[in-house]
Amino acid sequence: MEAKIRKILPKDEQIVVAILGCYAGVFGLVKLKGAMSGKKPVPVAAAAAAPATTSGSTSKWGFEPPTIETFDAWEQNADNWKKWEAFMSNDKLVDQWAATL
Repeated sequence: MEAKIRKILPKDEQIVVAILGCYAGVFGLVKLKGAMSGKKPVPVAAAAAAPATTSGSTSKWGFEPPTIETFDAWEQNADNWKKWEAFMSNDKLVDQWAATL
């Protein structure tokens, strides 16, 4: 069998490339089969926007600051951004906030 292969592929490099090509072909066929018979992905429902405040009263900064866990919902509420911009435009409040860091 090796003699037949050496007639077609006389160099070692050619045999290595042929073997890698066979592996890539098998891998591609497996991926293609999986893509054709795979289940459709389940659509994910969008999260509802968080209210402007979480406790019914605003914090001493004039808005309820988001946490890492609630930021995605917090940033979807336009009222939160208006309160943030009002806070950032008040230099006195920003200086007080910076002193607490």
